[in-house]
Amino acid sequence: MNRRKSMGVTLALAVLLALALLATPAQAASPFPPVSEWLAQAGADWRCVVVNGQTGLNVRAGPGTGYAVVLTLQPGTRLEADFARQRQASGYTWLPVSYEDNEGWAILPRLDACPTAPVTLPDVSPLAINRDGVLDRTEIAQLARSVVLVGSLERGYTYPLGTGTIVSPEGLVLTSAHVVEDAEQVVVGVLDDLNEQPQWRYLGDVVSVDTAIDVALIALHSDVDGRPLAESPDLPYVPVVLAADEVFRGDIVYIFGYPDIGDDYLVVTQGNIVSVENGNINGERMPVWYRTDAEIAPGNSGGLAVNGNGEFVGIPTFVESEGQTGGRLGGIRPAQVALMAVLDDYRPVAASAAPAVSATLEQVRLDSAAMVNGLPGLTFHVTFTLSGWQSLPARLEARFFYDDAAQSPVLNAAAPVHYRDPSGQIRVALPLAPCCAQTRFWNVTLSIPYEVLRGAASAASQLHAEVRLTAQDGSWQQTLALETVRLP
Repeated sequence: MNRRKSMGVTLALAVLLALALLATPAQAASPFPPVSEWLAQAGADWRCVVVNGQTGLNVRAGPGTGYAVVLTLQPGTRLEADFARQRQASGYTWLPVSYEDNEGWAILPRLDACPTAPVTLPDVSPLAINRDGVLDRTEIAQLARSVVLVGSLERGYTYPLGTGTIVSPEGLVLTSAHVVEDAEQVVVGVLDDLNEQPQWRYLGDVVSVDTAIDVALIALHSDVDGRPLAESPDLPYVPVVLAADEVFRGDIVYIFGYPDIGDDYLVVTQGNIVSVENGNINGERMPVWYRTDAEIAPGNSGGLAVNGNGEFVGIPTFVESEGQTGGRLGGIRPAQVALMAVLDDYRPVAASAAPAVSATLEQVRLDSAAMVNGLPGLTFHVTFTLSGWQSLPARLEARFFYDDAAQSPVLNAAAPVHYRDPSGQIRVALPLAPCCAQTRFWNVTLSIPYEVLRGAASAASQLHAEVRLTAQDGSWQQTLALETVRLP
C-alpha cells in the first residue's frame, strides 16, 4: 500500500512537471495563421475563403470569362484561394482556388475571408462518477468529451488516424505511437454531440514518442485556424491516477474510441480484464499489459479504457484472434506505464543547452503595394537558409515597433487575432518545417493589411518591422532584418 501511494505521488509530480514544461513554449508561441497558409508551399499564399452573395459562384478553367466553367459553388461554401497569384482579366481580379478534387479560378469580389470567431468549446464539468462500479449513460457522456479523434492533414484534407484521450486541462493527449507514426503536427476532433461525428477543432504537436511501449504524447496548441489556446483552456480530461497494479482479472472495463468500422462515430464497448501480464519498467517489476474480452477494432488504438468507476485503466492497442475458435482478446497498455514512457522521453531544450542554430539571410524584399485578403497592404518576401534545426518546428515572423527611445512594440487589442499575439502586439507569423540539416526557404511571404497597422501606429513615430526566426519551443531566435515601414 505504501509503495502504491509513493508511486501515485511520484506520478502526480511527473505530470505536473511535464505540464509546466509544456505550457511555457505554448504560451510564448505566436498564433499560427490558418491551416491553409502553413500547408502552402513557399511562394504561395493559400488562405481560407468563403463564397459570398446570394447566387452560385462560377469557377472557371482560367483567369477570365472566356474560360469554361468547371463547377459552381453555392454561397457559404469554404475553399482555398492563392492570393499570391492574382490576375487581372475581363474587368475582374481572379484567384486560383481549390475545392475538394477540383481546381480553377474565381473572381475576388465573390470571396470573403473565413470567419475568425473564437472557437466554441464543449461544456466542461468536473467528472461526477458515483464509483458504484458501473457506468451509466450520463457518466459515459462525461467521459466521452475527453476522447478525441486524431487525424493528419494532407494537401488541405483531413484523414482520421485513430483515437486519443485528453489527460490534462491544458491539452495533453495520450495515444498510441503507431497512430501518429511519422507525424509532427496533427489535427484533433472533439464531440459536440455524442450522436454526431466529432468536429475537427485543434492542432497539436507530437512532443514525445516511445515505439517500444507504443505510446505517444500530443500537446494541443491552437484551434484549426491557428488561434492559440487560452493560457488555461480548461479542456475536459481524464486524469491518470490509477496505479498499474490496481487493475485485476475480472474488473469491468469500458473501451471508448473511433474504430474504422464505426464510420468516425464514438463507439463504447464493454468487457472484463481477463489477464494481467508483468514486465520490467525502469528496473521495477510491474504490470505492462492487460488483456480484455471487450471488443477492440482497428481505429480504437490510442483510445480510452476505464473501469466501472471511470478511472483511466489504459490505452487499447491491439487485438489477437484465434483462427479456429474465433476467440479475440484485446491488449491494453496500462495508463501509468504509458505516461511514464512519454514523460521519460520528453526533454524540452533548455536555453543553456540549445543546439547550434544559424540562419543565413539571402534577401528581404518589401512589397508596399501588395493586396492582402483583397485589401491594400505590405508583404515581406524573405529568402534564407536555416541550419541546425532539422525536422523541428520554427516560425518566421515580422513584429512592429515605434522608433522612439523605448523602442515600444506596436499594440492594438482590437486587431484581428491573426495579426496580434496574446499581449496585443501586432505581428504576422508563418510556421516552418525544415526538412534537412540545411534547409533553404525561398520567397517565403509575410503579409499584413495597412488598415491593421494604421489603426495601431502613432503618427508621431516612425514604424519599423523586425523580421526574425524563432524556435517553436522558445530555445532560440535570430533577427534577419530590420525594415522601415511607411504607411500610405
